[in-house]
Amino acid sequence: MIGVIAVLSCFVVRRGERESARLQKVTSVAEAAQRAVLRPPPDTVGRFRTAASYRAAAQYARIGGDLYAVADTAHGVRALIGDVRGKGLGAVSTATTVLGSFHEAAYTEPSLGPLAARLDTGLSRFLPDDEAFVTALLIEIAPDGLTHAYSCGHPPSLVLRDGTVRELPAAPGLPLGLRALPSPSASATDGPAPPGTRLRLGDTLLLYTDGIAETRDRSGAFYPLTDRLTAYQAAHPDPVDPHHLLTWLLDDAQDYGRADSHDDAALLALTWQTYADRVPREWTA
Repeated sequence: MIGVIAVLSCFVVRRGERESARLQKVTSVAEAAQRAVLRPPPDTVGRFRTAASYRAAAQYARIGGDLYAVADTAHGVRALIGDVRGKGLGAVSTATTVLGSFHEAAYTEPSLGPLAARLDTGLSRFLPDDEAFVTALLIEIAPDGLTHAYSCGHPPSLVLRDGTVRELPAAPGLPLGLRALPSPSASATDGPAPPGTRLRLGDTLLLYTDGIAETRDRSGAFYPLTDRLTAYQAAHPDPVDPHHLLTWLLDDAQDYGRADSHDDAALLALTWQTYADRVPREWTA
């Protein structure tokens, strides 16, 4: 009897090891593909210092389709952040399609609404089923700082200014991949565009995916993103260093949340440069 139990135990252990090795191999391939997709933006785009970060989710659930991009165009600096429904290599492939469309259309479309339509058209040809979609947020910052946003079902961006944090108003729209669905009226697809917001020198614009805002502690409480960003500015006087901000934010959210997070998170920050931004500073956590 003891011998039978020992044999069964060995079988279970070896089977678990093989399954673990298989999953690790798949994960490694997907991570490599994702690193190729999510290349960091240049340190400076137009008048803005830029930084981007990505946090993987828990093991075996960590390969998602979060995406970001920045382009310096004739219309101003345009930025994109998005989140693909689902995970795995399929999500990474979908993210690649959206990024490819953005890098082509961002330079030619006259405004964010038509840009969103171009992204939706390109994605709709690719999506394998009717339930797949991508939430996205598009930003356009004119040379004089006038900023517009267009949300395809995505959380709003945040403006950090003089120790305060506020949401940047965005025109509402449906997620990419769902815009072609029948709707009772045009307003169901695109809402009225709010007036633009004028950014100032030293302002930082933060774009993020819901993996940050929906981080929970052990009691189930959501991560207080706005409060934590306010506390960050109080502890780190201007000018904001976008690289330091994103590193701090990911670490702070990880400390706040549970270790078994199953959602990845992407961040993109753009800080309008001042002369002080060009002076090297020593930061402390």
